[in-house]
Amino acid sequence: MFSTQLRAILATLAAFGIFGTSYAGECDSVGSISIGSQAANVLDDGSVVLRAKMNINIDGSARAYHLKNRAGGALIHLCNAGEVFLPDGSRYQGSESNETCTGKFMTDVAAIGAAGWNDPTVGAVRWFGVLGQGRARVGGNTVEGVVPVLQADGFFVSPTALIDPHFPPEDQRRYVEPLTVPAGVIRNSTSLTARGVVVGTFGVAIDPVKNVAVPFIVGDTGPRVGEGTPALARQVAGLAIDPGVEYSHRYDGVVDTRRVIWVFFGGNGMSPPFTQSSVADAARAAFDAWGGETRLAHCVARSDIPD
Repeated sequence: MFSTQLRAILATLAAFGIFGTSYAGECDSVGSISIGSQAANVLDDGSVVLRAKMNINIDGSARAYHLKNRAGGALIHLCNAGEVFLPDGSRYQGSESNETCTGKFMTDVAAIGAAGWNDPTVGAVRWFGVLGQGRARVGGNTVEGVVPVLQADGFFVSPTALIDPHFPPEDQRRYVEPLTVPAGVIRNSTSLTARGVVVGTFGVAIDPVKNVAVPFIVGDTGPRVGEGTPALARQVAGLAIDPGVEYSHRYDGVVDTRRVIWVFFGGNGMSPPFTQSSVADAARAAFDAWGGETRLAHCVARSDIPD
């Protein structure tokens, strides 16, 4: 984390009137792309920059999901991990509302689980925050990943898109650990893939209110840019990483306005293992190669980065 250094750079650049002159190109856009419903600028080296929120992605944690939810020690409700398919052909996201989350979803999951998870007369769940195996045909829909995989302690295995293939799919160590590893989420988008922004590559996130630059690895995919692991969110907020984070602090670091600047470098990705120290070192090296604090200061100072 480099808040003092970044503040000094911003002050120096402003004092000498450097913004908008010889260094302007360091964050000048040479084009724009769409990432789903989000817009982003493309810089001259192919890196991608936009403003977005900082929501929390806990997938990958050994304590993420439990059938008993908070009572079982889970950090996040199971409704965030699946989509229910019913025999009448209807389907719904478990997290579509608080009422659905704690009511209908849990009732349907109990019935579907009691029927073996793949009974077409009862329904099925397409798991995504939880590792699911097998498939079922329900209400005219083919549903993938329907049988959730449990760890020995009763928590579900929670996967991430970035994996360490040295471990089998059922082993939680295969996935990026979100409580200790600063990692961001990208959308599966051809506009990003074409620029080399894929899981395993690097970026940097900064909330201009805090001015703490945190290099990160792209560790997972989701519907949009603007999600990070608790480790990333906490550092961006100026907080220390907490591997033992409690339920009441799981969302520390959330920014619910689109003010966080996300930069994705693209290029070469990282090979496992994805430990806290190895990722921090590799992400910092990628950040420095991209231009580091000085270049990021130009991005922070711009008002034309899309949100």
